[in-house]
Amino acid sequence: MRTSTNIFVGFGVACLVAACSVGMQPRAKAAQVAQTQCADARMSQDDIRLLQTTTVLSAQPVYAHVHTNTNEEERVSGAKLLIRPPDGVSAERLAGILQCHSARVLLGQVDMSRFADDPTWLPDAWVDIDVKPEGGNFAVTLSSDTVAKNLQVLERASAFADTHHNSATQ
Repeated sequence: MRTSTNIFVGFGVACLVAACSVGMQPRAKAAQVAQTQCADARMSQDDIRLLQTTTVLSAQPVYAHVHTNTNEEERVSGAKLLIRPPDGVSAERLAGILQCHSARVLLGQVDMSRFADDPTWLPDAWVDIDVKPEGGNFAVTLSSDTVAKNLQVLERASAFADTHHNSATQ
């Protein structure tokens, strides 16, 4: 009986921890990311260099299909940037660099005014960042937790793309 009680208690604690991390406040999430993923001092120089030299091929909205009482709607659920892969940087490494940068800006450790229209962060909101290889480039997907915030992410991503667009593709 004691073993089943311990399993039940352990399961309850695991569920509570998972629930807490999902509903985490943006600054707490940023602090957690900074502590667990950003220990490498080189990271802050990498994220600055990458953001300044990134070549954006396109920016587009990401939509979610939502069923309402009367019909189906498409709602903006984020933005996707298609970028040229930086030399020697894997998709996983780029995701880590962008997540660390986002966390540091949200925590006030990086001067946000240095990066106009930086789509990797929002004031008082967490931005989820995912990087996947796509057709020889990287697809960087950015999203937050509400449609309003996702519209802000899309606006920033579009402006970022405009200022980091490769002139050879125009």
